[in-house]
Amino acid sequence: MSTTTTDTSTLENKGIRNFRTAADIENFYRFVQENGLRREAQLVFSALVTNLKLKEKKENRKKKAKAKRKAKLQ
Repeated sequence: MSTTTTDTSTLENKGIRNFRTAADIENFYRFVQENGLRREAQLVFSALVTNLKLKEKKENRKKKAKAKRKAKLQ
């Protein structure tokens, strides 16, 4: 397994759709496949996605409440 790292500026320039082509991501996928860690990786990613969705939901609630208060004052 190679330990190639990519510069974050190159990832930003490529855009969000091409993140899978980054060397670090490819190495991660290879590591997961070679070591039979698909289930564990899925559990980790699902926990991350759940956490991010909760955070996003909380931020949206705050924005709506702020807009509601602002509208009420006017």
